[in-house]
Amino acid sequence: MSKERLGKTWKVLGLAAAFLPPFTAWGTDLTATTSDPAPAAAPGMPGSDEPFYVLCYHRFLHHPDEAEDLTQAQYQMPIEEFQWQMQYLKGNGFHPISQEQLMAYWFQGKPLPLKPVLITFDDGFRTVYTDAYPVIKPLGYPSIFFLYTHFVEYGELALKKKKEISQKHQGKLSTEALTDDDIFEMEKSGMVVESHTANHLNMGMVGEKLAAAAAQKLWTYELSQPLTFIESRFGNKPDWLAYPYGVYDPGILKAVRDLGYKLAFTVNPGPNDRTVPPLVLKRNLILYPISHERFADIFKDKVLHLKNLSPGDGDLINSQEPVISGQILDNVVPKSVQLQVGSHILQSQYDPQTHIFRHPVGAPLPRGGHILTARAMDKNGCTRVYNWYFRIKHLPEGKNPKEEGTTDAVEN
Repeated sequence: MSKERLGKTWKVLGLAAAFLPPFTAWGTDLTATTSDPAPAAAPGMPGSDEPFYVLCYHRFLHHPDEAEDLTQAQYQMPIEEFQWQMQYLKGNGFHPISQEQLMAYWFQGKPLPLKPVLITFDDGFRTVYTDAYPVIKPLGYPSIFFLYTHFVEYGELALKKKKEISQKHQGKLSTEALTDDDIFEMEKSGMVVESHTANHLNMGMVGEKLAAAAAQKLWTYELSQPLTFIESRFGNKPDWLAYPYGVYDPGILKAVRDLGYKLAFTVNPGPNDRTVPPLVLKRNLILYPISHERFADIFKDKVLHLKNLSPGDGDLINSQEPVISGQILDNVVPKSVQLQVGSHILQSQYDPQTHIFRHPVGAPLPRGGHILTARAMDKNGCTRVYNWYFRIKHLPEGKNPKEEGTTDAVEN
C-alpha cells in the first residue's frame, strides 16, 4: 500500500459502522431499541451521544514545495493554515484534550469537556517542533505524537533520504527527524509520545506474504519495540497506537491486544463515542489543501451506531464481490440512508422495518483495502456517519489475475 491510500481515505465524505459485538463492553448498550431512546447523558459522559474528534497531522512548511509530487505534498500543511485551524478550535469553543483526560473518560467514566478534540501528529518529522509546536504551545493545547521509532533512532537514514528526495525533485523537503531534545521540550508542554510501530510498515500487506508464524513475529516486533524504546528514551511506556497507513486485520488486532495497548487509532475519518471499539478509533487526516468550510464540517457529524456488519471491520476476505450489509441502531429517516465504498455511492437497499441495509457488489472490487461508509440523518435532523475498513486478500505471487477492478482500492 502506498500513501495514496491515505489521500483516498480523506476523500471519503462519510463514515460507517461498528466493530465486533458486544458493544456493551465499550459503554452504551447498542442492542437496545432506538424507537424510545433513553434520556441523553451529560455531554462528555460515558454513554453520551456527544462525540469527540481526533485530528491527524504529519509535516509542516511555510511555503508549498512546488517540486514535490502531489501524493506527498498533501501531507505538508502550510503553517498559516495550521494557525487558522487552531484558532478556529479556540474561537468556536472546542477543547483540545490530553491523553490523561481521554483515558479517564474511557476507563474511569469521567466527563470530557464540551466539544472535545484530540490533536495528534504522526511519524516524527522535525517540522512539528520547528513549525507546529510554536503555534500550539501559546494556546496551551495538549497533543499526542505517534512516533515510528526507527525514524528517530536512525536519524542519519532520514537525512540520507532527504538528500535523495531533494535531488530527485530539485526541491527541499521537510523530511528531517525530530531530535531527542525536541521531544523532551515538547513533553514539558503537554505532548505525549506514543507508538506508531518501529518501521511504519504496512503490516497487513506484508503479513499476507508471510507464513502465519512469521507474520506474528513481525507484528510482535513492530508493536513491541516502541514500548521499550520510548519508555527508555523518553520516560513513558506507550499504551496508545496509531496504525501505519491505517491498516489492521484480525491478526494485527490480536497482537495489539496481547501487547496491552489500550487505545488504537486508524485513519478512518469521523467522530468517536464510547460505542466505537477502543482499538479502531477514528481519526481525521488533515491533508492539504483543505478548505475552511471542509475543516469546520469535520465537527458536525455524530456517530451512526451499527451492528452485524458484513464484511466486518478489519476483516480479511477472499471474495471480490462481497455482500455489504449491516443494521442501523439509531432512529433515522429511511430515505436518508446512504452507503458508499470509497467515493462511490452504492445503490443499496434499506428495510425500515428491520433497519438492515444491503448491497450485493456487482463488479469485482480491487484487491487490497477498502473504506465502507454508512450515512443517515436521524429524527432530530443530525447527520450520523460511521465507516469501517476491510481488505480483500492479494493473490499469491506468481498468479496473473485478470482485471480485478480499477477504482478506490485503498492499498496496492
